[in-house]
Amino acid sequence: MATISDSSIIQPEGKVGGFTFYKLNGKTIMRSLPKGPHKNKTNPTTLQKVYRNRLAEVNAYLRPLKQVLDFGYQNFLDQKTSVNWAHTDLSTKGYNHQAIPRINSAYLQISKGSLVGAIEAKAIREVERIKISWLANSNEANASPGDRVSVLLNQPEEERHIWLQEVGRRKDLEVSVPLSPSDLGLEWEVYLVFHRPLNNKKVLISDSEYLGRR
Repeated sequence: MATISDSSIIQPEGKVGGFTFYKLNGKTIMRSLPKGPHKNKTNPTTLQKVYRNRLAEVNAYLRPLKQVLDFGYQNFLDQKTSVNWAHTDLSTKGYNHQAIPRINSAYLQISKGSLVGAIEAKAIREVERIKISWLANSNEANASPGDRVSVLLNQPEEERHIWLQEVGRRKDLEVSVPLSPSDLGLEWEVYLVFHRPLNNKKVLISDSEYLGRR
């Protein structure tokens, strides 16, 4: 992948030769097109079928979470899209075409950043809510008591999720996410993120933490 300077006289778009050009956040990006025997387009090998299925299934898994991922990867969107960021670990580490389900949600990372995360965070399912708690670490490195807490509850089988972008502060040591009557019968994949705005354009964000299925 290469970025073409805005000062370039020519700003191509679409496919040109062995490359494709497209706009991303105001910049022109150049990528080389995949190469391979033409016959594989209509007669793929078994391994190619696995790769294609993986690509399609992981993209379908991530697509409903685009708003969440755009927030979590907002400091890196000048390099590639948020879905592409999340796709990397999930497809290489969290996909097994022989497993059921094939996608392991523990490898989904919904945010990326240098802010200190939680210590010994855990999620507990109660009657009408999911309670999330962690140990105090407000004085560790770049952490702050006022760091904001975000929680994602994801239900991939139903393609549903609950995204709470600001549900508490680090100093609270726990938050609760209430479940509606229609949500009570479902199990949810739980993710925790800390973040703090630095200015109008920059947000300090932690790597997300997966807290299991509850």
